[in-house]
Amino acid sequence: MATHASATSCVRFTGLPLWWCPVLSLAKAAKDYYLRKLGEISPGEDYYLRGGTATGMWRGNGATELGLSGTVSAESLVRLFDGQHPGTGEHLGRSLRKDGVAAWDVTFSADKSVSLLWALGDPETRQQVLEAFEEATSEALAYFESVASSTRGASKTPVLDDHGDPILNENGTPRFRVESWPIATTGYVAASFTEFTSRADDPQLHTHVVVANKVKGNDGVWRTVDGRLLYRYQLAAGYLHEAVLRRELTERLGVHWQPVSNGMADIAGFTRPQIEAFSRRRHQLETWRQEQGLPDTAAARQIAVIATRNPKRDRPLAELEAEWRQRAVEVDLTPGQIARLIGRGRDVTPADPEALFESLASMDGLTAHGSTFAKPEVVKEIAGALPEGGTRNQIEALAGMFLGTRDVVPLLSGRDAEPSDIVEDHALDEPKTLNEPLAADRVVRPMRRRDGSLFPGVRHERLYTTTELLATESRVVEQARAGIGAGRWTAPGRLVEGRLRRNRHLTEGQREMVRQFATSGNAIDIGIGPAGTGKTAVMAVISQLAAMTGTEIMGTALAGRTAAGLQDATGIPATTLTRLIGESKDRGLPPRVVLVVDEAAMVGTRQLAAVSDLVEAVEGKLILIGDDRQLPEIDAGGLFRALVNRLPAIELTDNVRQHQAWERDALTQLRDGTVDKAMKLYQQRRRLVIGQDRDDTMGHAVQDWYRHVTATGDLTSGLLIGYDNDTVDELNQRARTHIAASRHLDGPTVETAERVFQAGDRILCRKNQSRLGVLNGDLATVTNVDQESKNLTVRLDRDAETRDLPGWYLELGHVDYGYALTGHKAQGVTTSRTFTVITGNTDREWVYVAMSRGRHANTLYLASPEPADEQCTHLTHQERKEALDALTVSLGRSSVQTAAIDHLPGSGPASSDIAERAAWIVARRQAEHSELEHRSPGIELAAGR
Repeated sequence: MATHASATSCVRFTGLPLWWCPVLSLAKAAKDYYLRKLGEISPGEDYYLRGGTATGMWRGNGATELGLSGTVSAESLVRLFDGQHPGTGEHLGRSLRKDGVAAWDVTFSADKSVSLLWALGDPETRQQVLEAFEEATSEALAYFESVASSTRGASKTPVLDDHGDPILNENGTPRFRVESWPIATTGYVAASFTEFTSRADDPQLHTHVVVANKVKGNDGVWRTVDGRLLYRYQLAAGYLHEAVLRRELTERLGVHWQPVSNGMADIAGFTRPQIEAFSRRRHQLETWRQEQGLPDTAAARQIAVIATRNPKRDRPLAELEAEWRQRAVEVDLTPGQIARLIGRGRDVTPADPEALFESLASMDGLTAHGSTFAKPEVVKEIAGALPEGGTRNQIEALAGMFLGTRDVVPLLSGRDAEPSDIVEDHALDEPKTLNEPLAADRVVRPMRRRDGSLFPGVRHERLYTTTELLATESRVVEQARAGIGAGRWTAPGRLVEGRLRRNRHLTEGQREMVRQFATSGNAIDIGIGPAGTGKTAVMAVISQLAAMTGTEIMGTALAGRTAAGLQDATGIPATTLTRLIGESKDRGLPPRVVLVVDEAAMVGTRQLAAVSDLVEAVEGKLILIGDDRQLPEIDAGGLFRALVNRLPAIELTDNVRQHQAWERDALTQLRDGTVDKAMKLYQQRRRLVIGQDRDDTMGHAVQDWYRHVTATGDLTSGLLIGYDNDTVDELNQRARTHIAASRHLDGPTVETAERVFQAGDRILCRKNQSRLGVLNGDLATVTNVDQESKNLTVRLDRDAETRDLPGWYLELGHVDYGYALTGHKAQGVTTSRTFTVITGNTDREWVYVAMSRGRHANTLYLASPEPADEQCTHLTHQERKEALDALTVSLGRSSVQTAAIDHLPGSGPASSDIAERAAWIVARRQAEHSELEHRSPGIELAAGR
């Protein structure tokens, strides 16, 4: 959970929760701005060194190497930001660029209940809390330093053809092969500053650790920190910090804990009203937002932060303590009650490693949302699974023990599973020296968090999977390989050709796909259908052929709306995967059935395996239709892609949706990863808009959308698309305001769940309700409002029939505005024009889906990161270019998942014995543990303090 600042003259950062070890990059050029304005203090007054904070202290092995210890002076801090020796002023390696990152601010913050125990406890309790917090911070920082303090060396060599001549890019510049490698260092040069209050003068223990962007490599050369590692390990460090803090307070004060949630736990005994009484800043922001009529979104909260920001007044601690104790009495937090929260220090209850490891290796554990994992994820999950916490050594020891169990299979690194990168070098006009790290996009493989957002991966990081998931993947691959030409359902050739003659509108690619599916006899056939290529038309013909041969055909998809769309367009009876699997577990599928899985690339490995097993049990045929270049799986995935690489899959190539040839070309380039060419086309056609700021960008998108739907007189002809729910909420509010001011809406209104609906409104149904005839994701237009019952009558887009939505469905929040959708909700939607708002951190698959929804036009609106202060609200020409460059870099990365079997040693698309190899690895792994009963030592035996 990071806070990232761009290296420009205005520090920008995304708003993320403060209580996890946020990482803020400090631009060298923005150093003075940040020190002066982060706390709204007067010019010349240093944020880190002003009164009211604990004395700054040197930290890190790198600081020790330089002979730094004790307190930090203002002069030494300035030198630290300038890349100089804090004591002598000597430059440490090459000078930092003016717009470069000068330092990293890593912040460790205590949970509010811990801060309250410190603020309201007796002197001994307060001292114990401070010492516990200091120990947790030291341990977490030591972990950070051990895993995230390396730097990188880099080199590039020209790419030569077979004759030894340089290969040139289209612009005539040489093409280079860029390589980099990690270099170990002596550690961080860092300074820490502990503060005790929030901006609202509430108790809030937190420590800023300013890590200089200079480290000394083991080769003696000073270079910049590989900052991607800080972001890579910050979640693990944050969870570890909280676990150590829980253990320290348990042993020192005997406190008890509420259940751990997302790595954090409140001290048992504090009530939510008591905690809220000391969270006035949050209340202040919420009150201001509501008074201004702003939606509850991240952007609105950021506006509230800026608008209500007051200087930290550095009031005397004694004055604040008196105020806190008075406020505590008002919420029944008396000294006696505080005393009852603590007791005699006690030993932490040891963890049960067997139960812990079983949970981590289960389907709901580390591979619930990804086919592979690395050690940081293990550290994070273990730290969050210990109710009373543990030490860093214990947690890391448990992580190592888990990775050595029979249920875990070591794999190749993420990078080793892919070919070397060849880059068309636009930025590297000069050879990279060892003193300058390679740009992040040149060396990193993107990885995905559990919430779906991206973080940079680490080259050559060892990956792991579980024996259960590897066995599941290999079983399906073996079923597919063994099922080639297995004599499953086919239709006579003459019948197939006759159907094709009757469907003259089909492209040649669609015809070939029909022939493949209907005549191959394969147990599993795969069709790749890029956006707009008409895969539904293919399945309509397959449906006809199945009926003509007396074969039962069924369809399924992840989403009910997708299944309904398949059924409506092809006549194939379809339902959701969850329902199909649940209903077929006992009774099975019809004999020799043909089962079509739509949007199969979005289906997780375990669900895809369950479907494959069901079809195999009745000797049926499984047809997988999807595109692994569109939105990836939410659950552990990569299996569809693995099958594509190993089976004779057939791909549609003719885009029949987009009317403009240039737009079809741009989408192809975007899908294939030729991002710079695609962006150039969108720019040339004025389909890429870069706003002055986020508000300006969203305003442009909504204005353009409104002009379009007003000109056509049809609200269904245009669709706004946003990257996340907050953006979509704002777009919907803005769009609805425009529509309400026009003549598109009429009649009575009904207000429910913070929404006002009227005849003419566009709505989105958010919950499947079969008896109402609506599905999650259904778009509709309100045709009538019953104010008395609060019922809506709506006309669905997918079948033009009307449905009655009762008041209780609205009251439960199952109806939202439908003027704007997220990319995931928009997948499968086709309209005339789309207007898509994104940030520079959007991944390629998402943008490809969003920009392929409109038949006539699709426009991209690029929003810059939210500024940190009202004094920096407009982008310069250079900053616009940087925003576009950042987008191009982001789109150059893929977020698709890779199956675990694609990380096995020697695996690859051409491997025909992959299932046997995977089975052998699993068997060998388990055999290593079969001679002795596998019993892990208890946590206290695994590692000492």
